[in-house]
Order: sequence, then C-alpha cells, then structure tokens
Amino acid sequence: MAHIVLADAQTWLEGTKAHLTALDPNLETQISNDVLARCSTTFPDLVPAWVDNNTTPALVKMVIAMNYAGWFYDRQFSEMITSSPTTWGMVLRANAETILDGIISGSVVLPEVIAAGSSDPQTDPIFYPTDVSSTTQALEDNTDPDDNSLGPAAFGMQKVF
Repeated sequence: MAHIVLADAQTWLEGTKAHLTALDPNLETQISNDVLARCSTTFPDLVPAWVDNNTTPALVKMVIAMNYAGWFYDRQFSEMITSSPTTWGMVLRANAETILDGIISGSVVLPEVIAAGSSDPQTDPIFYPTDVSSTTQALEDNTDPDDNSLGPAAFGMQKVF
C-alpha cells in the first residue's frame, strides 16, 4: 500500500513541465522504506503502524512526496543535470532531508504522534521535582545511576551553612 497519493507528489512539481499520471510503485516503495526506516530510530513503536496514506503522519508523507518528486524530476530531466549544478530535484531532496533530520532529532514535532499520546522521550518532557523525586529514601528501582535527584533533601530552608 502506498504511503502517498498522486496529488502529494504532484504538489511539488510544476504541472506543465513534470506532470505525473501515476505513481511508480517501485520508486514509491523504495523512498517510503528509506524514510520509514530512518524514522524508526526515533519512533520504533509507532512506525510499524504507518502502513498507508491514512496512517502515515502528514510531515512524513510530505518528506516521502518531496523525495519522490525530486527523484522523478531528475530522472525525467537527467540530460540537463550535467549542465546545471543544482536541479529542482536536488532542492526538493535537500529540503526533505532537512525535515527528516528534524523529525528524527525531535526538533520537528509530528502533531499526530503527540495527539496519540506518545510516551516517546523525544516528545514528552520530564519535569523535576516530581512527587517521587522528593522521597526520603532513594528508590530501589532507580535505573539511572546518574540521577541524584532521588532521595532525601540535600538542604532545607532556614538552614545555616
């Protein structure tokens, strides 16, 4: 099942110069697999559910569509690539790469992931103090040895040092 539809890719192409009549399923699959594989490093529990156009987040679909349009454009006008240092296809793929890097790093947020209540550390902030961070005894199940915030208070108000 395709992750984008024809209109998604055509959006990035000028209609009179590069008009799509159908998506090439092999090209779409290759690009989708690449993008989703890279996203799975950040969203390992969510990516397997992104199986088609309806379940894939809008920004991920946009990255796939930009890459598809970029590769389609350069494939169609490949004889012009040698005479021009930068093509529209290269520009599209570079922009898609920037967006994808932002998604992976967490600097670009996927609204659908937040709406789904993801517990991904990239999207959910952790705040201190919490109720457990001020317990009088350090928690036995604390798995982070560098987390010194758990346990008794290090100082109190009105204390003279």
